[in-house]
Amino acid sequence: MDLIGRIGYFLTLFSEHLLISFLAMLIVGVFGVAIGIWVFYSSKAQRIIMPTVNFLYTIPSIAMFGLLIPIVGIGLQNALIVLVLYGLLPIVHSTYSGMKEVPYNLVDAAKGLGSTQLQLFRHIYFPLALPSILSGLRITTVMVIALTGLAALIGAGGLGQAIFRGLNTMNTSLIVTGSLGISLFAILGDKFVGTLEKKNNLQRIISRNALPSQKHFIYINLGVLAVLLVMSLAYINPFASAKERVITIASKPMSEQYILGEIMSQLIENETDIHVIRQFGIGGGTTNIHPALLSGDLDMYVEYTGTAWMNVLNQKSQLDFGQLQQQYQENYQLKWLGLLGMNNTYAIAIPESIAAQKQIKTYSDLVRHSGDFDFGAEFEFFERADAYPSLIKVYPFKFAKLHEMDISLRYKAIEEGKVNAIDAFTTDAQIEALNLQVLVDDKHFFPDYEAGIVIREAILQQYPELTKLLMQLEGEISTDKMRKMNYQLEVLKETPKAIAQEFLATLRNKHEQ
Repeated sequence: MDLIGRIGYFLTLFSEHLLISFLAMLIVGVFGVAIGIWVFYSSKAQRIIMPTVNFLYTIPSIAMFGLLIPIVGIGLQNALIVLVLYGLLPIVHSTYSGMKEVPYNLVDAAKGLGSTQLQLFRHIYFPLALPSILSGLRITTVMVIALTGLAALIGAGGLGQAIFRGLNTMNTSLIVTGSLGISLFAILGDKFVGTLEKKNNLQRIISRNALPSQKHFIYINLGVLAVLLVMSLAYINPFASAKERVITIASKPMSEQYILGEIMSQLIENETDIHVIRQFGIGGGTTNIHPALLSGDLDMYVEYTGTAWMNVLNQKSQLDFGQLQQQYQENYQLKWLGLLGMNNTYAIAIPESIAAQKQIKTYSDLVRHSGDFDFGAEFEFFERADAYPSLIKVYPFKFAKLHEMDISLRYKAIEEGKVNAIDAFTTDAQIEALNLQVLVDDKHFFPDYEAGIVIREAILQQYPELTKLLMQLEGEISTDKMRKMNYQLEVLKETPKAIAQEFLATLRNKHEQ
């Protein structure tokens, strides 16, 4: 029932995946073949381009997405650059190899008949190299479709969004559906290119000696692709925002952020004519969202005071919310629209059974027993100035082993016994679901992480009605209420959309009384 209710959501993701993949493949096909031909005819170009293409291919794709964020921001442009760079290698290599392997006796014979270089390319080199080019195109098609799944991390959309949302909200059905969707998509893409390769269909059409059945076969496949592209464009309507009043709302890759993002989105859609673009689950959290706000790629999101104070403003002193608001406004032209009412601070959690057995209640208690614990936390926790590097200076933990993992996998790891201590957030639903004990930060290391809405001042100037509207949320979402909503999402498997609708209905009734 959950998946049936998400049909519109998956149609959007499929349309985005198809358009991104097709556009990337179109660019790769044109430029990859052109570069391969250039490399074949120019030994100088070969010495420069081939090592460069090979080197780019060795950079992990997820790192490439991140490296481009400061340069081109997040979204489609970033995704296309990465996909094209990775797609070039197979195409360039297959084009160069195919032309290089053309039998020289055929070339020599054509030259003897007076063929020019252009005629040699059109009638000898390119037709005979085509099977090799198409072979490289098949490999590239599957690879690009698979890599497009990662583009969801930088807000480009696609079926990868379902996978990452499923991981972050512990929803297996989303993970499976997104994964199967990409796999099916890749298989169909491979089959489509295979129709061009089969029985030298495309080669015969170019050489003008194809049978009518071969031509019809190719044209039918191209027609199906054209129809799918037109339907996808019509469904997601990427040009609509150019004329509409529009705002882009982002979220970090966490359960509560999906819910809070949906609450803000629905509140705006219900009360105004502003069209909301949802860019939820941005990988890297603040690290990528904050620069995207400054560049105008994103307009608003929910941030936490402790993160903003220590990681964005790089402050070491005690948090001062008034000063935080002032510096955000002066330095970044960003506005904090009050606080929502919840404090989602860091915590350390261990199984209740172990806590009772070893009589561990505080962080200081854990220090004495830390050698008995394998500690797991997300990658960001081990890097942030307000997290592990400073934490062990106050509490000198000597854990038996440290495990770095994606933020969505910590509770799975402790459930399966891979670790027996993790970092947690005080609003996490899994704390209760897995019978974990949140230890007391007896030396008060972690600051408050109160959630608040951060929005670009330019957007508030453009849509002044948003200030009063969004301030309706101030103080309305307590830590306990947020934990319950997270429980609805992660354990009861309700959708962020449904949870947000229920919350806003309650809020509306409260204001009407």
